[in-house]
Amino acid sequence: MGFFENAFKGKNAWWRYLVVMVVVFLGYSIGQIPLMLALFRSVNEEGSGLTDDDIVNFQSNPDFAIFGINSNMGFTLLLVMFIGALTAFFFIFKPMHDREFRSLVTPSSRINWNKMIFAFCVWLGLSLIVESVSYFMDPGNYSFHFQLKTFIPLVIISLLILPIQTSMEELVFRGYLMQGVGIMAKNKWVPLLVTSILFGGIHAMNPEIQEFGFGIMQTYYISAGLLLGIVTIMDDGLELALGVHAATNFAGAVFIGYDGAAIQTESLFTAHEINPVFMTIGFILVSIIFLIIMKYRYQWGSFKKLAEVVTPPDENSTLA
Repeated sequence: MGFFENAFKGKNAWWRYLVVMVVVFLGYSIGQIPLMLALFRSVNEEGSGLTDDDIVNFQSNPDFAIFGINSNMGFTLLLVMFIGALTAFFFIFKPMHDREFRSLVTPSSRINWNKMIFAFCVWLGLSLIVESVSYFMDPGNYSFHFQLKTFIPLVIISLLILPIQTSMEELVFRGYLMQGVGIMAKNKWVPLLVTSILFGGIHAMNPEIQEFGFGIMQTYYISAGLLLGIVTIMDDGLELALGVHAATNFAGAVFIGYDGAAIQTESLFTAHEINPVFMTIGFILVSIIFLIIMKYRYQWGSFKKLAEVVTPPDENSTLA
């Protein structure tokens, strides 16, 4: 039984997916409470000079320094939202779908952590190579700043808490929705396209969209969704996608951030100007290299697998 067929083990009526997503959204909203309390506390401090408009503008400029909040604390507050969402997702999934949460990750009895770590290391290495090329092409565009007292906590947060955010997105899009759309569409290419477009859609409110333009950034996000979906389908599991997504955000949080990014941390380097076209082309090239490495490392076979049909493992499976 494969990754998509995993979903046939449980109950999959469309309304069950709707209920789960509503509960996940509620968990996400509850997770926002610590962040909002911290922002309102700063606004209400005497002499702060801040207004409610600053909170409204925070969405397009997530700079915690304006509110007098330490960057690492602010980073953690942002991640708490995803802890709330993942907690809600975990507890509602099995009662609603009558199957194990692990089935969103793998059809095997155990999650392959080695695959996840391997994908993380390979993608991180490739990403840093591309960033190094960009740096040597224009070193004046980068500034270096290192403070041990803030860098060590940042690394710890990025290793322990940041993967919750990236895993939450992967579990929802490449796990939950991809399986759900796959068993309803009875194929693999439709869920690949649908989840990639939806992945771009949820990032439409990111500050990068306003900073660099809707068209090019949506191309970037949808391309990212396609890559993550392709590796999930070809590898018949979510481990590689989990590793790639974690490595992407880890690199942005710890090594190289940029002005206008959704994640604002005291990374080692900050790029002050970004060419979104170069960034997107670089991402696509790295994605192709990554796919080639994974194909030979895990003996994937033909990419025709992306166009395969999805069928129930037996006649007793239903969409109850």
